[in-house]
Amino acid sequence: MEVTINVKLVNSKFNQAYADKENEGEETEDNIKYLWEDEFEVQGNVTNFKVINNTTYLLNGLYPNDDEFSFEIPDMTVLECTLDSGVITLLPFSKKAINKTEKKETKNGFTFYVQLKSIREVVNPMTGVYILKDDYPKELLALYVDEEE
Repeated sequence: MEVTINVKLVNSKFNQAYADKENEGEETEDNIKYLWEDEFEVQGNVTNFKVINNTTYLLNGLYPNDDEFSFEIPDMTVLECTLDSGVITLLPFSKKAINKTEKKETKNGFTFYVQLKSIREVVNPMTGVYILKDDYPKELLALYVDEEE
């Protein structure tokens, strides 16, 4: 099945009452509901999808000098997608950053919606990874900040 992931960062300053009164419930230029949105498809045919709450995610990768790193990130919600090839794709979210989730069926699968709170900064070092800045490894954060500038 096809699985699409839709992630939105909710603007904590959005005022629904103002939107209802002034613009038929819709956002306006000065009252924006979402600060940003990511949407991507899980590559491959997903045969099993599950949400794992309250888990630890192992963030693995390479430093710029090609040395390997591995950090345990606690308090995560991980979306686990098993493909028909047996490959497992993990999409981690800091549990404290999630405002709400919703799954909607589509013609060939489903879309999984994740709304994130904007009250704390989220680091998004690669597609499908959303970790609170406070929980992100400090030595990697320095690299990530350098890349952003």
